[in-house]
Amino acid sequence: MGLFHSIFGIPQSTAQSGTAASKRTTFSSGKDTVSLTKGEVVKGEVTDLRSNEVTIRLEDGKTLHAKLSTAMELSIGQEAEFFVQETNDVLITLKLLSDGDTSFAEAAIDKALEASGFPKSAHAADIVRSLLDAGLPANKEMIQKMMQYSASNKDVELSTLTALMKHNLPVSKENATGLQAYRNFEHRLLGQATTLTSALSEAFSYGEVPASFTERLLSQFFGETVTVSESGEASSNIQTNAPTESMNSATVAATVLPNISDASANILSELGNAPLPNTEAGVSGTFPESLPGTVEPNAAPRSDETVPLKQLLPESQYQAVEKALSSLPAELPEYSIIKSSLTDGFLTANQLFSALSSASANGHAEKITTLFKEEPVLSELLGKTVLNRFVMTPEDLTKEKAVEEFYARLKKDLATFTDTLSLDMASSALKTVADTASNMQENIQFMNTLNQIFPYVQLPLKLTEQLTHGELYVYTKKKDLSAKNKEVSILLHLDMDALGPTDIHLSMLQKNVNAKFYLNETDAEHLVSEQLPSLIEALQKKGYSLNASVMHREKEPDIVTDFLSDGEAVPMKRFRFDIRA
Repeated sequence: MGLFHSIFGIPQSTAQSGTAASKRTTFSSGKDTVSLTKGEVVKGEVTDLRSNEVTIRLEDGKTLHAKLSTAMELSIGQEAEFFVQETNDVLITLKLLSDGDTSFAEAAIDKALEASGFPKSAHAADIVRSLLDAGLPANKEMIQKMMQYSASNKDVELSTLTALMKHNLPVSKENATGLQAYRNFEHRLLGQATTLTSALSEAFSYGEVPASFTERLLSQFFGETVTVSESGEASSNIQTNAPTESMNSATVAATVLPNISDASANILSELGNAPLPNTEAGVSGTFPESLPGTVEPNAAPRSDETVPLKQLLPESQYQAVEKALSSLPAELPEYSIIKSSLTDGFLTANQLFSALSSASANGHAEKITTLFKEEPVLSELLGKTVLNRFVMTPEDLTKEKAVEEFYARLKKDLATFTDTLSLDMASSALKTVADTASNMQENIQFMNTLNQIFPYVQLPLKLTEQLTHGELYVYTKKKDLSAKNKEVSILLHLDMDALGPTDIHLSMLQKNVNAKFYLNETDAEHLVSEQLPSLIEALQKKGYSLNASVMHREKEPDIVTDFLSDGEAVPMKRFRFDIRA
């Protein structure tokens, strides 16, 4: 509850009424009796600190003993204001509002630098402050380490470096830049994949791609199948230098997702078909009566890859593709296949590029490369088809080991770019492709690092009519994930075109599912609320019992930061600074 509450604020549905909020509770604290109201602000001097409990001498001289809602940087002798967060007949819970004695903190910083032998400067003071904020000791050794880390990571915030230190993660350049990107929301694989494939299309249309790379690319993307064995190892008929270590995040997600497969897939598909809310005239339109995202056994994949180009492209572009492909050598076996399917209107993008891959491997890579240059529609289609390799569908989430297989394939695909392309190539488009592929590899590696702290995986998703960035956070302890009688609890964050930022908290015990939708816009809240009965009915038909509600999100989430800080008692010193340290 603590983390979820800290991310989204107090749900409106749980707000206290005026009558309930005005109830006063009397507490016995030693020889003093204190009467307080939930929501009241109290001020006083901290006289003692013990773990997460504090003793305060109030302004009227009475002593109050209370529990702290979260770990706070306090010290004996400090004047501070507290918000009365919870009350009962036994204990009161306080939350720090403000530090009434800022000079105390500055004095502590001065003493820490003096005792450590460092001259005072603005940067040195910031370092000590960041250590104290993270609950780390501000002694000579730690200050010295932070100065070294800061010097070698000039573009990284001090709070990012202290977060790595606090969680015993190596303070390397890769980890520092990785965590910084996650905290600044610059980490999304889907955004990186879009940049990569757009640059790839541009490089082909400008004629900047060597024939050897065309052959390797088509062979890797359209001439191989990645499978995952029972042991979790990825295998393929294409040999690459891609890393083979398992993905911690993928393993976690692959364990969790099957437990909520139908529930999550139906919810995602339903949201993916949501019409755009009309902010001026209310909600425009409703969900379709049927559930197009419902996953049936042996259902064919729903993707542009399997849609005939005749349906996918405007007539003018389709004719341009047909004309360009007519220049292929007639003696090629692939030519007759392509020509026949084009004429019948059944040719799909996958079939097209698989045929071109075969022709390229049989000595026609130069001709295929020229084909992409001469017809921009082909280059653009190639980029969009490659992008499909970098996303999952809601249907994918219902399949066993789908996430592991996705990341195994993704790592192999990225290796195609980083192993083949030189970073100092003259082509700016190809350099963007290589740089972005390298950044995506580092992103995946840092995802593994984050999994040492909490289970997390990115889910780049393709819904019915849009691509969306998804993130899965697992609250359930890893050791409990496979236990059938343990509740699985996850948070799924989505960036939706129609609904805006959408956060779904799902918890499931056997076939009982609880779902809370957190949304920013009132129209989006109404839209989802109106469709909950149909979602509940759809899941009931699949044997699930769904209890769902819609909440208004109070603030934008910073989930990574909240996970890094939640549930861990910051080492609170009885005194903010010990001169003997």
